[in-house]
Amino acid sequence: LQKSVQEGDLLWKTKSPISCSFGSEMPERMKFIAIGSGREPVRLNALIAVVVEGQRDTLVSAYPECDGAEVEVKLTSIHEWAAGVEATLEGTVLGEAERQIAFFDTRYALHKGTYRIGATYTFRLAAFAYNAEVVPKSEREFRMVGEEAAKRRVAMGQKPEFEEDGSVKPLIFRMDQMVAFFQSSAAYPDDAEFQSPAFKPVKALTMCDTPFYRLEIAIAREDSDVVVPLIAKQSFFPVKPRKGDPIRGHLWLQGYCLDASDGATT
Repeated sequence: LQKSVQEGDLLWKTKSPISCSFGSEMPERMKFIAIGSGREPVRLNALIAVVVEGQRDTLVSAYPECDGAEVEVKLTSIHEWAAGVEATLEGTVLGEAERQIAFFDTRYALHKGTYRIGATYTFRLAAFAYNAEVVPKSEREFRMVGEEAAKRRVAMGQKPEFEEDGSVKPLIFRMDQMVAFFQSSAAYPDDAEFQSPAFKPVKALTMCDTPFYRLEIAIAREDSDVVVPLIAKQSFFPVKPRKGDPIRGHLWLQGYCLDASDGATT
């Protein structure tokens, strides 16, 4: 982390001091900067409070950031963290379909006070995997048999189907191309359980001397898919995943805004 701060590049800085809460020994309003290090498009971010201009800076937090896919999000809620300079955002994607998502705003301090609930903004969204795997072939389909299969076909508006011997033909559901994305934790709404096919060829990259893969997965589906990069350790996979492989696991969703403006410099 020390090396990252010393050798990293300035990503952004707030133009003016913003309100914050770090205890009685720190000012109630300060400027903030972010230092980023690592190869694009994935880097380690260090959020720094400028306590006294040119004399004293305080490292607030550090986290990875990825230049993700551009996604339009209608903002519905802001969950500001205790210190007042980080936040988890909630919103909807896919327009009128209003699929709900939540994510950590990696540059919240830069845009604090400028977001409007109900407004739509363009964010670069990406995910980092806590764990991930290619779904085993034995788990890529399930089937309903007998009377259960017949009832389900009727419920789906289909006619019963039978084998040559008169038995009910099994109803088979394949899950190779399924997209599932569940964010159910009240404490950590930006975490999710997911499954999605890999939409593009998988790329290798390195961050903090650790080998990762960059996969493209969907986090929402309606008439179209919302596809974002997933950064996952290579050690999660015995062999390199391929395009089309169904991937599942748990992830952390994050992103930053491209078009909120408070006059800050970037």
